[in-house]
Amino acid sequence: MITKPAMHLLISTPLHLLLLDPVSEQYSILRSGDGYYFGITFKEGTVVLTHTGGYLQYFRSHAKPWMTISNLVQPHQVEWVDGNVLVANTGRNCLSVFDSDGLFCKDVYLNSIRWDDKDKNREGNHFNSIHRDGDRIYLVAHNYKRPSEVWTLSWPNLEVLEQKITGAGWAHNIWIGEHGMVICDSKNGGLHEVLSGKTIWKSEDQPVMTRGLAVSSDYIFVGRSLYNERKDRYWKDGGVWVLDRKTLQVVKTIHLPGAGDVQEIRLVSSADACHNGQTINLQDLAPLQRNSLVIEWAYRLRKVYPALRRNSFPMSQIVRTAQMTGRIRNFLHQMVQNKQPETKNS
Repeated sequence: MITKPAMHLLISTPLHLLLLDPVSEQYSILRSGDGYYFGITFKEGTVVLTHTGGYLQYFRSHAKPWMTISNLVQPHQVEWVDGNVLVANTGRNCLSVFDSDGLFCKDVYLNSIRWDDKDKNREGNHFNSIHRDGDRIYLVAHNYKRPSEVWTLSWPNLEVLEQKITGAGWAHNIWIGEHGMVICDSKNGGLHEVLSGKTIWKSEDQPVMTRGLAVSSDYIFVGRSLYNERKDRYWKDGGVWVLDRKTLQVVKTIHLPGAGDVQEIRLVSSADACHNGQTINLQDLAPLQRNSLVIEWAYRLRKVYPALRRNSFPMSQIVRTAQMTGRIRNFLHQMVQNKQPETKNS
């Protein structure tokens, strides 16, 4: 039984940001209608979200949200490191650096590949997750049909120090702690320790995907997604496994019917060993509160009627239109305001 009721989970899915109480298992939609949510990071009152549509959103109390308008292609995970926001710029097969106000600083290419061709030969690395530990930056490479890798970079120079080939497939996330260097072995529905090559935990609910990882002082929270075609990732059931941090035994499984794939998990009101040492508080989430009535209405129907948890006409098209409309609205608003120069040095 989880004994810390003050803690919440902030969960990204393709269509929503969810706020979940892991004790009661009650949750609400915090935000929807911007695009395809993925990464979440935080520092000193500012929350940054990534959208695989190609931009970052910044949220700060007593300020209007703003977004980046250039450079990113299908960004995945993000982490605030010192005064920089580091982004796994998946589509460009690189690491991108922004400053605290969303100004683009630079791209850091790690090899000769300049494009993640996920729909063709799949020769890219599909870099998707990033985490700092001490003077090292760790970047996870999904690698498609090849074994996943963990790339180690120096900080702050961002020079490649090492590449570790793992025994995991389609890997996401990374945590370095008492169980070693742990990543989500997404393809096989487990957690993999990179240095030993061992599976330290595997779900009995096969076939499932593990993606999204957060670690408190007592628990490990692992995102639970079903195997889906990309077009069905919006509509299927999601969930969270709660593991005892010491024993790696499942404490409970929290189901999120019709929520779609779990992309990322961050702890709220508790330190997160998978993040940057900054604690997100509930009041920091107030600027994020906004929902699309269309997307919320469709989600309520999916929760009640399992037959709707698939790509189906016309509901899916209506929801995707609302999603794209929100994304275009945000982009046009940012262009009109013209708050973001192209680069920090321009």
